[in-house]
This record gives sequence, C-alpha cells and structure tokens, in this order.
Amino acid sequence: MSEKFGKRVCLWTAMAMWMCVASAAGGPATEASRFTILVFTKTAGYRHDSIPAGITAIRSLGNEHGFTVVNSEETSIFNEVELAKYRVIVFLNTTGDILNSVEQAALETFIRHGGGFAGIHSATDTEYDWPWYGQLVGAYFQSHPAIQRAVVKRVDSSDASTAALPPEWQRTDEWYNFQDNPPSRVTVLLDLDETTYDGGTMGESHPLAWRHEYDGGRAWYTAMGHTAESYAEPLFLSHILGGIMWAANEALSDPERDPLRTGYLVVNPDPGSAAPAATVTLALLTNGAVQSQAAVTVQPLVYEASLFAEVEAAMGRNVGVAIANPGYSTNTVTITLYRPDGSSAGTSVTMILPERHQAARFLSDIFSDSIPAPVTGSVRIEGIAPLSLIGLRFSGSTFSTIPLRSSRMVIDGSGTLVFPQIAMGGGWATQIALLNNGGETITGHIDIFDTAGNPMSIDLNNTFQNAFAYSIPAAAGGFLFAPRAQNGQPVF
Repeated sequence: MSEKFGKRVCLWTAMAMWMCVASAAGGPATEASRFTILVFTKTAGYRHDSIPAGITAIRSLGNEHGFTVVNSEETSIFNEVELAKYRVIVFLNTTGDILNSVEQAALETFIRHGGGFAGIHSATDTEYDWPWYGQLVGAYFQSHPAIQRAVVKRVDSSDASTAALPPEWQRTDEWYNFQDNPPSRVTVLLDLDETTYDGGTMGESHPLAWRHEYDGGRAWYTAMGHTAESYAEPLFLSHILGGIMWAANEALSDPERDPLRTGYLVVNPDPGSAAPAATVTLALLTNGAVQSQAAVTVQPLVYEASLFAEVEAAMGRNVGVAIANPGYSTNTVTITLYRPDGSSAGTSVTMILPERHQAARFLSDIFSDSIPAPVTGSVRIEGIAPLSLIGLRFSGSTFSTIPLRSSRMVIDGSGTLVFPQIAMGGGWATQIALLNNGGETITGHIDIFDTAGNPMSIDLNNTFQNAFAYSIPAAAGGFLFAPRAQNGQPVF
C-alpha cells in the first residue's frame, strides 16, 4: 500500500478530548451547526481580487468550528424574514452604496433584534451616506499607501479575535487611514504602528481592529484583509474567527482561541562555532496548566530507526511518530510494524515525504488498513535519505518519549541539528533549551518551519518570528527559548 503525506496533517491526538487541528485554526466541526452567518460581498466601487479567497477561508472556518456559511451578493436577501435566519452578517470587502433604503432598514432591524455584524477591510469603504451604518462599522475609510509590511500592536489580549496574536505582529497588507478616530465609541483591539511603514496619517493612535455593542446588537471590524494571501495566514484566520464568534455572542474553546501550529526546527551553528546540546520539551496544557510534558534531546539524522510500538484503543494507548525530511529532495519512507517475535504485523507502508516537509501520524492511522488490534511490538522507519525522527507514546491523557535505536546515523560536520516536531497553540507548547558544554562562546540561530518547509513564526521569549539567534558564553551554560506569560516567566 502506498500513501502520500499531505500538507494538512493532524498532530498526535490519543483521545477524543484532544482536538485534532490541521494547519489553520481551531477545533473540529460539530455535527449540528451552532448558527448560520451571511457573508455579503457586493461591491459598487473597487472590487477586491481577494473576495473568493475570503469566502473560501470563512467557509472553511465554519466547517471546522460548527457554523454554517452562506455567501451572497443579492441585495434582495436584506429583508426581515431572510435576515432572521442568520446570527451574523459579514461584510467582506464590500464597497460603495450597495443597499437601498428598504434594505438598509432591514439591516437596522436585524441589529436591533440582537444580530451581529463583522466588517472586513473595505467594509469601511461602504455606504458613506448612511450615518447609522457609519456608527455600526465604527469609521469610514479615507486613504491608504502602497501595500507594505508593518507592525500591528495588540491592545486587548482578552478578546477572542486577538488572544492568539503576538504582542507585536509583523505582516503585509494594505493599511487604511480613517476619516476620524473611533476609540471614544468602540473598544480598540489592535493598533497600527505608523513608525514601521510609510503613509500613515493618524499618528500614535491608529486603530486597526475594534468591537462594540451598538443599537441592540454587536459589531466587530478589522481593517486587514486586502490581499488574497491574508486568507491563508493562520493568525489572520484566527483573528477573523474570533471576530465572527464575538459578533455571534458565542464563546471559543481554548484550542479555538489559540489555533495549533506545527512543524519542525533546525539549529544552525555559525561557521567555526561548536553546536549546542539541544533539548526540546513538548507540553500539553489545559487552561494554561501543564497536563503532560516530555523532554527530548535532539539526536543526529538517521537513515533508519526502530522504536517501541503499541496500539490498544480500549486503553487509550497509541504511538505517534514525527518525521522531518530536511533535505532538498523527495524522500521515500518505508514503515514496517513487527510483533515481539520479529514477524511482520501487517503490510509495510511506503510514504512519500517531499523536500523540506514534515509529518506526524499515529501508528493506528499509518496502518489503518492492516494493523491487528491490539498490537505491541516495534516499528522500523527507513528512508532513502537522512531523516529526523521522534516517537511519543500516548497513554490516556499523558505522553512520553520513546528511545530510538539506529545503526545508520548521519554525522554532520556543520553541527546542524534537526528536531522533527514542534507544536504551539491548540493546548500545546514547545520550549527549546540550548546548553554550551564547551570552553568557548557558541553562536548560531534556530529556524522554525511549518509542515511544508515554509518559515513559520512562533512566539518565543515574547518575540514573534521564524528565526531566533543565540550567543551562549561558556560561563553562562545555557539559554532557554520558551513561550512566556505576561510576567516574563516561561509558560511551563
């Protein structure tokens, strides 16, 4: 049997209470829809090319988080009977004068009856001659400079749409200036730092996202979302999700508020510098408290390795393996399950792992078509090129590392170290400890990659980026990269 690792790979999840999250945001969809939203995209002015990407992204959020998404550009839907079907109306990159007076009255009634509104980007470039709408959305667009990179500062970390965001968030978008400043009538969630880009006109206070209760309902707005690429960013999707859920007056679970991001890391010593001893600790958190954790010393790359294997669903026992292919060519990986007597337990599985990719799977998923249940024994993983491997044994609500046995390790003269699994958000956290065992200062950097080998920014030591430099004097001993609480202490 042959199977290809996809880009959307679930992190190890041993019990139903552990949410399986792919690459974007949040937890699993519920069988019954929590509510229905209308995504309205009519334009009477500039038409954003990103509208289809936005619709697709919001529909995916609905599938993942249990709400139904209907999209339309038909203004006839704006009547009291039709709008009563929805909990939230999303204006996604609308522009110009799009509703007549009767349709406007229907939207006003919808809000006065407790409905929710979420505006994205050019929702503020809409209905300039309708004062009630201007109060609902919070401000009107005035101008924007060219698309460029800037720093977004989190003002309110308690809101569902900002809880997963770093204190300072660098991203690329089209940055709006507004005709007036709305803080006196709204709760500002994000500010734009005008010192980090060209073309801002609002000064030190430049609100970028906000929320407020208005005329009996709820309204949330974000000025971001001009580019199609925005709607593939996990953090931006979590921002939109939180806004929709707030407008719907629905709470998010902990994993939904802080979506899971997974991948792998590479420790790169500078030329002439010795490599540190590196330990990576993975932790599963519940309401910020550690439920289980395991520390793993980073091992050399291998061509093959064997490790303990166990699958017993009735006892909540399973083994997860993470495999990273740090090379620049496709790697063919063969995985074989053995019984204690050395006989094969099922058919070997061949998986194709593209260059720079990573994947994490349960043995029960890898051998879903052939595994005997229950089974205890060993599993052998072999690649045609070097791999980085880790095995975790799950038992109930705890997990532990599994030692690897290999006769074909790769000695890298550069000292580069690869660790095949990191997990941040969704109830998971990762910290990296580097130790200098030598007599001279060591320097280098840590690069973070997602499952497809793209640079992935995470929050370590209150810095949100995809590469972290280190310099460790001999006398200092070690250095810790960790997610940290507001008091500066490591989360675990």
